[in-house]
Amino acid sequence: MPKFIIMLRVKDGMFFVQEWLRCFEKIADEIVVLDNGSTDGTYEVLAAHPKVVDMIRTEGYHEGRDKNLLYEHVRRRKPDWCLWIDVDEIFEPGLTRSDFERLMQRNYVNKYAFRRFHFIDREHFAGSWFRMKYSAGHDRIMWRESHSGYFQDMVLDSPNVKGIKGLKLYTNFRIKHLGYISKDLVDKKAAIYRPIIASEKLASLQEMYMHDEKKVKWNDNRNSWSVVWLNGYLNCILGIQMVKKIYGKLSGAVTSRFQKKQKRMATSSL
Repeated sequence: MPKFIIMLRVKDGMFFVQEWLRCFEKIADEIVVLDNGSTDGTYEVLAAHPKVVDMIRTEGYHEGRDKNLLYEHVRRRKPDWCLWIDVDEIFEPGLTRSDFERLMQRNYVNKYAFRRFHFIDREHFAGSWFRMKYSAGHDRIMWRESHSGYFQDMVLDSPNVKGIKGLKLYTNFRIKHLGYISKDLVDKKAAIYRPIIASEKLASLQEMYMHDEKKVKWNDNRNSWSVVWLNGYLNCILGIQMVKKIYGKLSGAVTSRFQKKQKRMATSSL
């Protein structure tokens, strides 16, 4: 059976940590945690859990540094598969370890992508066109461990793991992102980011409660017609996005070749 390790970087996550553990204790073989200075009891709760096999502590905000340090400790545990995820993100309750086993047993796939939905409250997620495009994009990745994997050395917004080669498949596994359900939570996050990022990005961070959003009722039943329809709708959005991306790359390549040809012609005419 493949060894599956969950990676968590956290600071003051007591609002979510018990719910998070209930989700991932059923899925992971082991959990490795980096705590970036919690003072609310988060560290102690995680350290006491039997699935948490390693705890690292850092000070000062630096996402890339912390994720690479966390990844270094995870590699000491010799995982077959890894997933990095936040403390305010949990999988839909219908998913089990067996569902992840089926993914990991496919030898021809090295990465799986999951959809993330921004929740407005406990029962509704953001359903505007902008948010649906975001959810369609599968922005959480589970990967087969490889020595080539790394995280970008960025202070803020070091994104998904880089350097993992091979086939990536998009799944219909859904993640609930609960980080926007409370104004106080978002304000605390904004206070951390304020010395680091530009004011316009802070405004974007806080827009979930500052602006009206289309509320869509969440359904935990993965096999219901509404969830099947939602996944089909998001697949269409994703398909359009991918076509646009491919077209953009092809168009850029053609333009580049044309410019090089024009330059050669201009040089030869001199």
